[in-house]
Amino acid sequence: MRRSRFRWWPPGRVGGAREWRERAAAVLVQPYAAALWHYPTFRADAPWYFARGAGARLWDHDGREFVDLEMGLGPVLLGYDHPIVRRALRRHARTPVVGTLLHPSEVEVAELLVEMIPSAQLAVFGKNGADACTAAARVARAATGRNIILSSGFHGMHDWYIADCYPGPGLVPSFAGYVKNFAFNDLDGLARLAEAYAGDVAGIMLDPANRETPREDFLPGVRRIADAHGALLIFDEVLTGFRMHRGGVQALYGVTPDLTCLGKALANGLPLSALVGRADLMQVVDRIFYALTYQHDSVALAVSSACLRYYRDHDVAGEVARKGETIRGLFNAAAAAARLSGRGVGPPARFELDFWPVGSASTVDQQLVFFRALLERGVLPVRVVLPCELISDADLEQVQRAFDHGCEQVARYLDSGRVDAPP
Repeated sequence: MRRSRFRWWPPGRVGGAREWRERAAAVLVQPYAAALWHYPTFRADAPWYFARGAGARLWDHDGREFVDLEMGLGPVLLGYDHPIVRRALRRHARTPVVGTLLHPSEVEVAELLVEMIPSAQLAVFGKNGADACTAAARVARAATGRNIILSSGFHGMHDWYIADCYPGPGLVPSFAGYVKNFAFNDLDGLARLAEAYAGDVAGIMLDPANRETPREDFLPGVRRIADAHGALLIFDEVLTGFRMHRGGVQALYGVTPDLTCLGKALANGLPLSALVGRADLMQVVDRIFYALTYQHDSVALAVSSACLRYYRDHDVAGEVARKGETIRGLFNAAAAAARLSGRGVGPPARFELDFWPVGSASTVDQQLVFFRALLERGVLPVRVVLPCELISDADLEQVQRAFDHGCEQVARYLDSGRVDAPP
């Protein structure tokens, strides 16, 4: 009998952080968090698994405590173990997750979306933002009889998008050629692209705000170009929905798309997404073969219902923006004090901590020094700050100390003259 290469672990055993790494590395293709994908030299130093979370903090299996500024890449808008979410889960504890019939929470969430999102007349649900974006692209093509999607931003891992934007092994070559990219805030570039493919543009899909906020004329201009070419305007608000405004960026800037993709904060971290839009267009969903076993997940929908009511009745987006602006100010001040070029770039509810290259020291070199310094002060490494409602004054004080220490370490690294050595 062949001997297994895996160690045997007693049932129910809960080990320390190192033990979980060993177990993960033996059986998982991607055993570490997404934040570590692009930083292979940092994986040995960073924590991989959490044991519990509360507010804006996570604990690992060795009991180490960290402030989390990225919140799972953005879905946890309220915070970990938020009372609203906790109560919804307790109420729903003995209810089947999926069944032959649907749960009334699905109706409640759709009603709330229609109430809150300007473009929403009907809704359909999924699990990931990529599900909603794929459905939107199919609806646009089916409704218009055209092929081309003009795109700005990131719209998920499915082949219709990835084949043109991040091509690699495993993709059918004929999938490519149908997504054409334009730069955010570049109306002239979009207009030229629309003219180049006039008569075959099915939709214009964009993140209405991301690293940049839209210029005053940009979103209205995109709406005009879409209308002029008979194309659908699709807002990918998977990240911005509820985070920048309870009604999305479309409510904040007063530009209503034909279709909207939602996700992430829709259920404060439980897997749920939605495509909403004009009733006549949403009826097309029945023609495009859209069906997922778990799109009717009653637990995620029950939590979403509770979260949406909370978003509707409380200024969560405003609170998150205020806290984000505070965090940005702390980083900018720390970078300035250390005489670095680093700045927080983007809207306060979602901004990036940027370091510009200095000589042979790349952005990544400086980030790695910064990340290690943050860990020393009990803050998880962060490149994109996505604050939650529950981040506290004590958390912010710890973040300030970590940013000060991190920027000081980056400055020492640059001043040391050893910038060609791995940080």
